[in-house]
Amino acid sequence: MRLFLVLALAGLAAAAAGLVLLRTALSVVVVAGPSMSPALRPGQRVLVLRRGLARLRAGRIVVVAPAGLAARGGGPAGDGPVGGGPAGDGPAAARPARLLVKRLAALPGEPVPPPVRPVLPAGTVPGGHVVLLGDNPDFSTDSRLWGAVPADRVVGVVLDRVRLRG
Repeated sequence: MRLFLVLALAGLAAAAAGLVLLRTALSVVVVAGPSMSPALRPGQRVLVLRRGLARLRAGRIVVVAPAGLAARGGGPAGDGPVGGGPAGDGPAAARPARLLVKRLAALPGEPVPPPVRPVLPAGTVPGGHVVLLGDNPDFSTDSRLWGAVPADRVVGVVLDRVRLRG
């Protein structure tokens, strides 16, 4: 009986440790704006794998922490943070910091995509930075306003859409 209890407790501890490890590697983010339409819709949940720069590839949808991202030249704020929870009302300053969901358009050393050249005329993406674009440019705030984004702002890569039952 004692052996059974020890094995059961060990199994529970291993399961709890596994859940904690899984939680640090995976997150669910709710898309809150139209900037990634038609690939992702507002209200859609996506599964995000936290990754480093070495595993990023152009064309992947990524989640980005918005801290420090500002329009160059004082341009409009556009769609603002579009991920991490449902869209709220009121000014952006009154909402908690959320995550952005964008497509990774270019990595360090790659050519700057044409829509970004007006704010980043260098020709290639600078080291330690990435270029992000929304799939729906009329409703997206992205590197067309910010320029190159520090790569350490990338939180993770979208793996798949999450379908909830019920």
